Amino acid sequence: MSRVLFLNVSSAGHIIPTFGLVKELLRQGEEVIYYEVSEFQSEIKALGAVFRFYPELKDDTLPKLEANEFPLIPIITWTAKERLPWLLESIRADKPDYIIHDSLCLWGKIAAQLLNIPAINSISTAAFNRQSLYECSIIAPKLPLLLSEESINKKCFLQYERELRETYNIPQLDFIDVFTNPEPVNICYLPRELQPYIEKFDRTFHFVGPCDPVRAIKSDFSMEQLSVNKLILISFGNIHDPGYEFYQNCIEAFKDIDDVQVLMVISSFTDIEQLGNIPTNFIVQRTGTIPQLQILERTSLFIMHGAGGGTREAAWYSVPMLAIPQTYEQYIISLQIEAQGVGICLKPEVVNAKLLRQTALKILDDSSFLANSSRLGNACRTTAGGTKRAVQEIFQYIGK
Repeated sequence: MSRVLFLNVSSAGHIIPTFGLVKELLRQGEEVIYYEVSEFQSEIKALGAVFRFYPELKDDTLPKLEANEFPLIPIITWTAKERLPWLLESIRADKPDYIIHDSLCLWGKIAAQLLNIPAINSISTAAFNRQSLYECSIIAPKLPLLLSEESINKKCFLQYERELRETYNIPQLDFIDVFTNPEPVNICYLPRELQPYIEKFDRTFHFVGPCDPVRAIKSDFSMEQLSVNKLILISFGNIHDPGYEFYQNCIEAFKDIDDVQVLMVISSFTDIEQLGNIPTNFIVQRTGTIPQLQILERTSLFIMHGAGGGTREAAWYSVPMLAIPQTYEQYIISLQIEAQGVGICLKPEVVNAKLLRQTALKILDDSSFLANSSRLGNACRTTAGGTKRAVQEIFQYIGK
């Protein structure tokens, strides 16, 4: 039996995709210790893993950053600076045989380097590298401004990077590598069919698809509410809020379709009362209150934002998608959804009730979307390799 530490970034979209892998490693006799914040304690412990608390970070030293696509990079670097002193001592005490860290988890990569522990990179989003970023027609034009020496975000990154380098005597950190953190083995939970710029990645990247999607907690949502009609699920995850206008467009688009039921999951920032009268064919729930995996098994169309989590789960259950991306990463994944013939991508700025209705009905009425979704689902469940392949690659790397 070996001991493995999971280090993640306190976001459901990055943690949930690892649960199938955690469960399989435990089944094969590994001891799993998972570091996270208290919000995820009960579910991680329910899987059978040992839970370790991340100490609370005091954000009073984090400056106000520019609201562009890359505020995450200085935040990641700052978090690594704040978290590493405690984390290194804790890892020394745990004495793991190997570490699995998220692709945004810079503190995991640095800790593994400093303590000479083999590490695996867990990628819950699309995979990125220098080539895929610089050759992406969406991202590349923005990079010169974002990487400018005059950028507040770049200045903050350089400050925290210098402090890390001087404190731990590590090599210089690259601006792009900070949010990719590659290792000798990189496990990505997208299948090859949905990975943008797949040709830019070498053999150290393993696109295994979803690792047996699983949740260890039960929901109070009653599945009996769902009718036998066509079900449209609308959800933008736990972080993104498409806003009142979008939700009202959805209500207007689908309120009078007799054979369609709509389950609309709204953000925690949305006041249900302000949505007005809810049509009888609608069920409105807050984010985090539905058993999404169970519901996707019965869903005819998933209207979402093209993030890695929802895309993987829809692909696993062969559900056609209507993607309305909110970020550059979601946009390039949404283009893959469209290229595979499993859905349609709409830019947020063009969305209105009429277009939503037309596009949704097109997907529901055109059997090719369901056929292609079935093909992709089969690829996720078989040829991509999933949990079995992920564990195989990990064990081969650590010499087990």
